[in-house]
Amino acid sequence: MPLSASILAMLCLLAAGSLDLVLKLYTSKPRSQGMLFLGIGLIWAMLQWFNMEITGDSFSFDPPTLLYGISAAVFVTLSNILLLECMAHLPISLASTIYRLNTIPLVVLAFFFLDEQITWIRLLGIGFGLLTVFILYRPKEDGNELSPTNSKYVGLIVLACILRAFYGLFTKTGMSYGADVNTMIFMGALGWCGGGLLLAFFREKRILMTLEKLRFIGIGGLLVYAVVWLLTNALMLGDASFILPLTNMGFVAAFLFSILLRLESLNLRKIVAIVSAAIAIVLLTSSA
Repeated sequence: MPLSASILAMLCLLAAGSLDLVLKLYTSKPRSQGMLFLGIGLIWAMLQWFNMEITGDSFSFDPPTLLYGISAAVFVTLSNILLLECMAHLPISLASTIYRLNTIPLVVLAFFFLDEQITWIRLLGIGFGLLTVFILYRPKEDGNELSPTNSKYVGLIVLACILRAFYGLFTKTGMSYGADVNTMIFMGALGWCGGGLLLAFFREKRILMTLEKLRFIGIGGLLVYAVVWLLTNALMLGDASFILPLTNMGFVAAFLFSILLRLESLNLRKIVAIVSAAIAIVLLTSSA
């Protein structure tokens, strides 16, 4: 395993965790979610176009790229819209961890649609993933049950996790049919732009940009593209069985960052849940 691949994977982990933290901080006040998605999508699209210009790659709009690229863009946009919505109502340890466990539904979807086998190791990983959700989704320490509102958002973050898995399914299927990866990444950025516009016009019914929003958009856009670029290049240099588990553990970084910023407290239950989630991802991405 080249050292550069390991470094890129670690940087991807940190970027993913930082992105979740930025989303959490953004939702700490009533700000336009649509403008955030639109702005991040524009930055992502420009950086992807700039990268393709440098590398000499060109866009490809053949049928597989259009079909699977558009499908993947829709699901990655919907899943992240739900993630942002849930970040406003749930602790980052709960929202980020469950969302990053999208490998569970992806393994199941791949079994039904891609004829991939679910080995006993992956079944064990699914068990650890479900255990993680059970540990995190518990009554509060003071004995009071979760409010109906919070319970609703737990359901929404699980839905976001499933939608994110469909993004992975369409991306994986598209690549197997020869779809152009760079064009699919660009379509993902356009999906964020379109989703942001729809949110701003039809749900929030306002388009207002402030310097504070621009700061979040700038940082968020750089982090989103960093995650995409670092993961893509790490997979080109290293073994997917090592890269994917590591990069999928961004929730660990997000949780540590939130503790350092005192957004939430550290306790034994959360530590056990984070460890359980990490074990689940390692097992689910095992090739055995």
